[in-house]
Amino acid sequence: MRNIFQIVIFFIFPLVLQAQTDSSFVGALSKGNITCQVRVMSISTWNKDDLSDYSAGAIGLTLGYQTLSFKGFRLAISGSLTQQIYAPNFSIPDLKSLQLNRYEWGMFDFTNPNNKDMLLRLQELNLQYRTKKVQALVGNYIPQNIFLNAQDGRMSPTLVQGLSFKYIPSSKWQIGLEAITGMNPRSAVKWVSVANSFGIYPVGLNPDGTKSQYAGHTTTKGIGIAEVMFKPNAKWQILASDILVENVFHTAYLKTEYRKSIWNNQQLMLGGLLATQRQLGNGGSEVASQVYFTKENKPIIINVRLGLKDKKWEGSLNFGRITAQGRYQMPREWGVEQFYTFIPRERNEGSGDVWAYTAKYAYAFSKNWKLETAYGYYNMPDVKDTRLNKYGVPDYSHTMLNVQYNFQGNLKGLTLQALGIYKANQGLVYDNLKYVQNKVDMSQLNLAVNYKW
Repeated sequence: MRNIFQIVIFFIFPLVLQAQTDSSFVGALSKGNITCQVRVMSISTWNKDDLSDYSAGAIGLTLGYQTLSFKGFRLAISGSLTQQIYAPNFSIPDLKSLQLNRYEWGMFDFTNPNNKDMLLRLQELNLQYRTKKVQALVGNYIPQNIFLNAQDGRMSPTLVQGLSFKYIPSSKWQIGLEAITGMNPRSAVKWVSVANSFGIYPVGLNPDGTKSQYAGHTTTKGIGIAEVMFKPNAKWQILASDILVENVFHTAYLKTEYRKSIWNNQQLMLGGLLATQRQLGNGGSEVASQVYFTKENKPIIINVRLGLKDKKWEGSLNFGRITAQGRYQMPREWGVEQFYTFIPRERNEGSGDVWAYTAKYAYAFSKNWKLETAYGYYNMPDVKDTRLNKYGVPDYSHTMLNVQYNFQGNLKGLTLQALGIYKANQGLVYDNLKYVQNKVDMSQLNLAVNYKW
């Protein structure tokens, strides 16, 4: 099924345009734009006391080519190569907590702990068609959804395979449809079906406390996404969407944002997100222990933001709530939830009955220097309450500092970044280190060098 997209691109595309294969078409193919990115990254994690610490580094190269537009059509292709610089043995668990590495492994291949050298990956391969009112795409592409997206910093992004269609009847309205049948998660090399993307990352526990067994046992034809965006004026933006995972679950959400200039060119920012989730079909499997999304799981997710923005700085106070009717679930292989309360290097996916509070601030000192900082407190369900805590994460506070330097002039495109976080335990862990290792009472430093041209 996944090969249909390669067939469309390599065979149907030339047939459609064969009557137009003149110098203009040849020019569109041969005079396109080459993109290149070199990325060098290291992640170092320090855990509590004598629990295992980790450090890994890698270098990556991404090359892409996009043709010029011809009759509205455009072809894009890209691929990446990741090479280990240094890394621990990811197949060896910590001796005390018995937990495997969590963060550094994500730079390489989660499907194989020993696969770290020369990771070749086909990324984008798509045919696009664009007019003033229509944007269509078939093939491999980077998703741009609140829940399905490229994810935050590792060596390469999450990609999907399918069809994407947007209709823009006016400046106020935008209607989008997507049908996704394949996935290439951020920390994997091979393309897989949507069904086989479940469980590439750690699976956690079933609501009854047994280990989840949905990996390799989930049945679905794919993902359908429908969304409508309405911008009545420059102040308001309203997005209504439904993500339907056939035979597994669906997520319906409404996101509203409001911006207004108030004084001294400062801008008031208000935002709200409301989402609900329900089971579809049998939740992925007829076998109870292999079900990804249970019938009883009916969470409601609420996220709100109050912020203020100036030319150089931006600050916000954010609140999040996931109700106790169930745990919010979305395969981590597909993206990271873009909640207002999200802070890099931790998620609330897999949890219910969550109260989240964050404060964020960003300041641009110049075109070169940018600083971001955030602090959050997350009140989680008890780590032993597996109905609401899939991964056993206790209450925690989360501090982040991110410094970025963007070169200008002849070195424009070169960026240096340092991201540091500290997560402190604020809850009961019952003297069990599996609730601590790589979760709380830990610090981490991410260093990255990016060069794009």
